[in-house]
Amino acid sequence: MSETKYDDLRQAVTGPVIPLPTPFNSDFDVDYNALATYVRFLADNGIQTVMSTVGTSRFNLLTTEEMLQINKTVIEAAAGKAKTIVSTPMTGSTRQCIQFAQHAKENGADILLVYHPERHYGDDTLYEFIHAIASAVDIAIMLHEMPMRNGQGGGQVQYSIPLLQRLLDIPNVIGMKEESLDINYGNQVVKATSERALIVGAGGGMSRYLRDHWNGARAFLGGIGNFQPEIELDFFNKMISGDYGGAHEIVYNTELPYFGAVVPMGWHISLKEALHLKGLMPPYERPPLRRILPEQREQLKTVMQNNGWL
Repeated sequence: MSETKYDDLRQAVTGPVIPLPTPFNSDFDVDYNALATYVRFLADNGIQTVMSTVGTSRFNLLTTEEMLQINKTVIEAAAGKAKTIVSTPMTGSTRQCIQFAQHAKENGADILLVYHPERHYGDDTLYEFIHAIASAVDIAIMLHEMPMRNGQGGGQVQYSIPLLQRLLDIPNVIGMKEESLDINYGNQVVKATSERALIVGAGGGMSRYLRDHWNGARAFLGGIGNFQPEIELDFFNKMISGDYGGAHEIVYNTELPYFGAVVPMGWHISLKEALHLKGLMPPYERPPLRRILPEQREQLKTVMQNNGWL
């Protein structure tokens, strides 16, 4: 892939990027048909980019074969309709991550999201990991930038800004899913890298983008948009057209009250339940993950009804 193509991808991913929960059937097997149907629903309703990712997509609960098949299903369902970002695993060797990259390339993914599966033993080690994948496969790469366990003791370590700048010098490393989980540090990362990187801000949805927009970001990780795409698309259109008052109204009157009600239930499992209530996905979770409690389901249903979403 040419450097021009990489630059085009950096510019092309804008607005809400929807992370894809993995659907399961009542036997806790992956429901690939439901996943494909859901991806097509998003694309048909204006979503331009979908993403498998280690957290929302439950990669911690899946076999290697299932993860690869999920990535393939997403790519095939979105083909010609939406851009695709697919992920490497939470665990495994550099060799395995290269195999995921090769699989993504062969099946036509637009971007590979790379998760670092080890403790942090210094920035050089992390650079070598990313560089090995980027050198082995001609595919655009995004970093899953989030805290790592410190292999030398002392808690967690962030991707340092000098390391991010160094990684972005690799031609096919085009950006990151910014998930530092630290508001102040996340601001620093976006300010320091947004001119040369695709930034997808994770955690906070539209409210996160209210901040990241002014630091140069052009995309954000979806939330409400997973089941009401028109809301996040309307918000983004207001932001890029300069209707900041209208965008703030969506965040403060719709998103933040919804998050306040459902995040205490557990975001990932309440999102699966919301998708079920909308008829978009079965409600089942693979143990040890479980559905939200019956009383929480009723609470969620009421919140969604009050918003006019059911």
